Formats: sequence, structure tokens, C-alpha cells
Amino acid sequence: MNLFIVAGPLHIINAIEAIEYFSSKNNILLILYTGNSHQLSQMKRLLHFYKWDRIIYFPLPMKKIDKIFFVKRVNSILKKIEIKSISNIFVGEYRSDHVNHIVNIFNYKKVYLLDDGLAQLYYHKEINNIPYRVKLRQLFYRFISYRLKPIDYTFFTIYNIPNVKIIKNRYTFFKRYISSKKVENIVYFIGQPLVELKIINQKEYIELLSKIRDRYRGVEFIYILHRREKKENIEKASLDLNFKYQEFDNPIEIEMLQRDTIPKYFATFYSSAIVTLPSFIEKSNYRVFQISKSRINSKLRENIYFTYQELKKIGLEVVVV
Repeated sequence: MNLFIVAGPLHIINAIEAIEYFSSKNNILLILYTGNSHQLSQMKRLLHFYKWDRIIYFPLPMKKIDKIFFVKRVNSILKKIEIKSISNIFVGEYRSDHVNHIVNIFNYKKVYLLDDGLAQLYYHKEINNIPYRVKLRQLFYRFISYRLKPIDYTFFTIYNIPNVKIIKNRYTFFKRYISSKKVENIVYFIGQPLVELKIINQKEYIELLSKIRDRYRGVEFIYILHRREKKENIEKASLDLNFKYQEFDNPIEIEMLQRDTIPKYFATFYSSAIVTLPSFIEKSNYRVFQISKSRINSKLRENIYFTYQELKKIGLEVVVV
């Protein structure tokens, strides 16, 4: 029996790809969710792609009092469903203490780590440089009986991560859903909340968008709004620079699976989607626009440029703008 522990739609996509790759049988899906009903809805929309043997929904503790009783609730649920013995566990989130506890309850043969966007690139930094506040939090969790200990992951990933065991995810399952789709002469620019996160200011963001818009003259330019971006900012930019924008109900990977056509071009400043999409949409062209260092908030510059270097290593076209 195999257990898949997921907390987001991309985790479910990668879980299904893992089932395809390993030809797994007897698969149980454990969906961890918070108060974010929109994300839970996104996960539910993906469930029809595979007939799971069992699907379990489990709310993550948000309040301190809930965390105190989390261990007891987990044990109670696992006892009822009688799945204490698991061959393989597939995990979508390596930074969660709650997930770490659940994994360490089981007697398992192997634990595989599914991709969680660009977060995978920071695995070694996260594991080897645990902040003091996180250590204090884990001390509290251990006090209330969380089983926290390092997990020896085998990565099921599209990334080239050094010094770990890797099995390449080729997206063979979802690639089949894309192969017959028609390609349209449009560009999807995948937005990011760079202004909202204070990475760059609004004026510079518009200046950069204007330069990028000029590169795609003669092609319909559609800006894909990130859920954390302020709509009014992009709405104004779309009028000034003469482009359209769209809001998706689902992550862009899922939207592409559900649509009859796909764009000829994808572009972004940076996004995990610019890495996942080429794996199963091979017909399109992909480009990352690198923001010059002088424009980026100095406190965030190192991490962002680390991401750009990794995107180059993957083989993506990265253009300084």
C-alpha cells in the first residue's frame, strides 16, 4: 500500500505522475488542508484524473490549541482506517513539521519527495540552515509528542538537485492530454506579486512590462494574474500598455490541461510554472526575463538571483531586461 500526502494542486499532479512512473497499486491520498477553500477546490478538481483506492481529508491545525491535540487526532484517524503499515510514502512538502510527524508514524520502505515548485531548489538551504525561531517551534512540537526526525528522501523531480537521490519526473501522464491541442499565436505572461512582496516598485514593474511587451509585437499578449497581485495595478498597466489580462481559477498547469488550445509562448520574471509547463507542453516556447540586480530589493537579491542561475542550468532561456 502507498500513501500520498499532499497539500496543494501541484502535489496531486506530481502524485499522479509518480503512480504512472512506479506503476503503483493500492494508492491512498491524504489531503491536508487549511482554511483556504479555494485551494481545496483546486485539489478536488484534479481527483477525476485517477481512481484512488481511498481519499482522506485531514485539516491542518491553525490555532495553538489545535496543534496540541494534533497528534491525538492523527493517531485516532489512522487507527480507524487501519493503514499503519505502508510500503512507500510520497510527500509534497518537506518543510512542514505536521507532515514530518505523519511520515514518522509509519513503518515504511521508502519516502519520495514530490516537487513543490521552486521551493525544491532551496532544499539544502532550508535543511542545513534552520532559523532559530523554527528550532524553538520544533522544540514545542516535540514537547507535545510530535515525532520529528530527519527523513531520507528520494526526490521524484524535474530539477537537478545535487547530493540527493533523484528519479526524474518526465510528466508522461499529463503529456498525453496536451499532445492533440491546437497552438495559438499568443503569449501568456505569468505574473508574480513582485510589487506586493516589495521586490521591486510599481513604477519599475510597469517599465519592465513595457519592454517585454515590445518584444512580442504582432503577438497577442495576455498577462496571467497571480492570486496575490493587486488587480487594480495590472488593470491600469493593461490599459497603458495595451494588453489583456486574465485570472485563472486554477494553477496555470491545470488550466492548460482543461483548455482546447495552448499558447505558442510562455514568459515570466520567474515562476515554478515556467519549469513544469515545458515538461508536458513541448510545443510552446519559454522565456524568463531576468530583472537587473540594481532594481531588486537588496534583502531579496541573493535568493532571486540563485533562482535565475538554477533556471539557466535547467536549460531555460533567460534574458536580462
